[in-house]
This record gives sequence, C-alpha cells and structure tokens, in this order.
Amino acid sequence: MSERVVAITGATGKLGRVVAAHFAGTGARLALLARSEEEVAALAAELPGGADRHAGFVVDLGDAASTRSAATAIRERLGPASVLLQLVGGYAGGTPFADGDDEEFRHLLDLNLWSTIHAVRAFLPDIVAAEHGRIVTVSTYVAAAPTPKHAAYAASKAAVEALTISVARDLAGTRATSNVVVLRSIGDEKPTEQRPEEVAEVMAFLCSPEAGTINGQRIPLIGRA
Repeated sequence: MSERVVAITGATGKLGRVVAAHFAGTGARLALLARSEEEVAALAAELPGGADRHAGFVVDLGDAASTRSAATAIRERLGPASVLLQLVGGYAGGTPFADGDDEEFRHLLDLNLWSTIHAVRAFLPDIVAAEHGRIVTVSTYVAAAPTPKHAAYAASKAAVEALTISVARDLAGTRATSNVVVLRSIGDEKPTEQRPEEVAEVMAFLCSPEAGTINGQRIPLIGRA
C-alpha cells in the first residue's frame, strides 16, 4: 500500500476518519474528499505524515463537474489515485411507501447512487491504469433484505450494489477490482454493530495486491448477532 494514492470520499465522517487513519498508517498518501474545507484540512494535518503527505479536497459529489475537478486536482497534487473508497452516503426511513413522496427517493438516490456514479466515473481511468486499482463502496443489508418503511433507502443502496458489481464486470481482464462492503451499522457497543476499525481492515485487504482475484463481490460485515 506504501506510496499509493488513496481517494476517500466522506473522509470527515464517522467511518471516514477511522478508515483514513488506518490507510495513512499503511504508508498510503491520502486524498481526503469532503464538503468542509476546514474539516478536511484539519484531518489531513492530524494523520500520520500530516499535510506533507496527505491533502484535503472540497467536493460536491452530487455534481459531476465538481467531482471531475476534484479528481484532476488530486492528480496534479498527489498523483493519480489508484484506490477509491466511496464512503459518502446517507440514511432515511420510517415512512411506509404508500405514505411517502418522491422527495425522499430523490434525496437518497442523489446521496447514495449519484454520488457513487460521479465518483467512480471521475476516478475510473486512473484506477484502471494503476498496477492494482481498487474501488470499494458501502451498502447495507437492507438492500438485499428490505425491512418495513425503508423503500427509498433500500432501493438506493441496492442500486449502489448493482452499479459496483456492474463496474466489476467491465473490469474483467484488467488488474482493477470493484467490490461493495455490506454493513448493518457502525459502532462498538452492540452485537449488531461493526467496529469501524474492523471495516477499515477489511477495506485495506480488498485494496491489497493479494485481493486481486476478489472482484464484483458483496462482502458482508453485519455484526456478531
């Protein structure tokens, strides 16, 4: 992993910070993407190696042009990213489908699916060209086994999974891979939660040269219950 450029979206989030610290500890150079310039700059400075090795980039993943610009800025500042960890996403639920409206679907499709579409498109050329290019996205067990009152959330995450695996099929014959990590919830207090450090370790393995034959897979990390 040493000296590889790893792009992490949602870097200042709960999972993003732990994943960033783990990958920085492996020697990777990190391109940290988030909406807040102040927060992402502070994160870069506090990681092992500091701002001399890592850099923050402000991006709106809901906008294709903003995402492409961020990928270009990363290439110019750190070099081409060989790894994309797409950690941006969001949750909403609690309303039966019959009582919901289109806005919830639009919001979650933008937040979960379109952010992934824009990120993968922007970084894919560099990932394919890399010696060991890697894409890792994040989904939920609800995508495959929808629970009541989560139609929009389940649909948006199911779309993320389908996109990730479809990209993996396109990568057949290359040295790049595309996989999705399936979570229940993040934390360390309940048996159903997955510790963020453990998620980071799994992502690090998926991005390693040794994981080159793992492609187009749903990797379930759904706690201990």
